[in-house]
Amino acid sequence: MVYRERWVLLFLISICIVPNIHAEEMQNEGQWKIRTEISLADTSGNTDIQTISGKLEIKKEGPINRYFLNGRILQVKDRDRETSNKVSSEARWERGITERLFALLSAGYIRDIFSGYEYRLFGGPGMGYTFIDTGVHRLQWLISSIYYHDEFSGEVKGSDDYLAGKTTLKYEWKILENLKFKETLDSYISFKNKDKYFVDSESAIEVKVNKSVSIGINYVVNYQNILPAPGVEHTDTTFLTTLIIDF
Repeated sequence: MVYRERWVLLFLISICIVPNIHAEEMQNEGQWKIRTEISLADTSGNTDIQTISGKLEIKKEGPINRYFLNGRILQVKDRDRETSNKVSSEARWERGITERLFALLSAGYIRDIFSGYEYRLFGGPGMGYTFIDTGVHRLQWLISSIYYHDEFSGEVKGSDDYLAGKTTLKYEWKILENLKFKETLDSYISFKNKDKYFVDSESAIEVKVNKSVSIGINYVVNYQNILPAPGVEHTDTTFLTTLIIDF
């Protein structure tokens, strides 16, 4: 069976197994929350670099169902020459099975021409478990079976379809009442080609100024083992200071 047919079958199965949400569960669902992160940097003189970064998070977390929508953009220009242009979005639904165990279904889109991808589409089901949730420390582990469709950019044209195993580790530490550390580590490997794997890490420190405004420092590392085009580096790193607004 070709990969496209596998994906269609996987999607249909995922839709069929989604349980109905009962009326009493809907009454207990949480409220929608919105978070925006904005970073702007403009240097001139010996260096002439403009950096624009934005992130939008929309979520609703209830005791049974949780919904997450994320979007991100990063654009970097060096003396009016674009050196980075990344756009990504992801939607994820989680449904609690027990107090700590939950099922999930996610789908998303990535555009990153300078890393060799015209675009990447992905989606699939998974499971997650909350190991620690004390109010000070929170540790979650997610494992998913994800289908990817990659369209290459640059000199190497073509596409790749494959099923991958993905694991995600999410950790939060509330150091002080107004100070928090967050780490998200993603790794996934193609079942078709074991040499094709990716590792993504995002570390962040957030300092709350008031109820709605925080200042953040983010360090992001993106690694890909197989290079999709000549001239592409294995590792991308991004360091940003951000203004965070919660609604």
